[in-house]
Amino acid sequence: MNKFKLYFILFCSAILLFSCNKSDSVSAIPIRNFDTQYNDDIAIIEDYLNTHYLEVTTSTGTDDQDVEIKKIDAGQTKMMDLLFKADGDYPLLRKVPVVIKEVTYYMYYIKLRADNSDANSLAPSKADEILTAYNGSYLAYVTTDEPLLDENGNQVIIAGIPQTVTVTKLQATQFQYVPFPSGYLRMDTAVRGWRETIPLFKSGTRVESTGPNPYANFGAGLLFIPSGLAYFNEARPGIPSYSPLVFSFKLFDVKFGDQDEDGIISNDEDLDGNKDFSNDDTDGDGIPNLYDKDDDGDGFFTRSEITINGVLPASYTQILDCSGTTTGVKKHLDKTCH
Repeated sequence: MNKFKLYFILFCSAILLFSCNKSDSVSAIPIRNFDTQYNDDIAIIEDYLNTHYLEVTTSTGTDDQDVEIKKIDAGQTKMMDLLFKADGDYPLLRKVPVVIKEVTYYMYYIKLRADNSDANSLAPSKADEILTAYNGSYLAYVTTDEPLLDENGNQVIIAGIPQTVTVTKLQATQFQYVPFPSGYLRMDTAVRGWRETIPLFKSGTRVESTGPNPYANFGAGLLFIPSGLAYFNEARPGIPSYSPLVFSFKLFDVKFGDQDEDGIISNDEDLDGNKDFSNDDTDGDGIPNLYDKDDDGDGFFTRSEITINGVLPASYTQILDCSGTTTGVKKHLDKTCH
């Protein structure tokens, strides 16, 4: 993989939710101070959590874990109150810190139910692929003119002119809705807010079904993402710049990623096991191993070095070292061994 292609992938992962295309429209406005913008974003998100509540559908059908977010009007339990519920008492609200360039972002998320207990259920890594349904909206204060009403609920009319009052409301505007996904999506091309929180959920169990959703007990939740963990000053189709985002989602399935298609799943290219794939670069060429088709820079593709008689090893532990055993440095990571 050449470096231009790598940089294009990394650029896409920073500004797009789940797709990267050179024809995608991107517009930017001058960059604001990150701390100041985060303070604005978190104020909007917390206002939303304090003034809205959840209605969740629990069923065995395709509408399982469907979510409606409504404005509180009769003493319902606001979403912010879910922060004080004990672990295991679902739905619950939690927040995680994410540090980027010395700015600490706190990102709220809601887990709607307990993790799937199926042994085959997986929590995705940042390098895996996921099958997910989701509904995305952005938050903004919107100013509108509304009828001025009297105590009986009738619009006030003075000298034959209907009277109005200017009202500012916090509004969630939908920009994307994918109820039935058609394919797997790469976590490494998701916005940062997804990459930091989706691994806190687990996939479902495949069941016999003739409907569009053959999964049960899948992870489901909501994400409340400051713009600094999404698109920041980039305006995307249907999303203004500097917009905090809200997603409801269902995590149906997880598939191991192999970004460079070298026969080694990307999780096994996290050599130090710290879940940060960017610092695993064996040959020091600036391309992390999960994107590098020649991990040790010896001029031989990794895939060819680990293949034995035309067959790839079934697991990473079966890859040989230069002496023909599995105890030493793997062949594809040893520049002196071909």
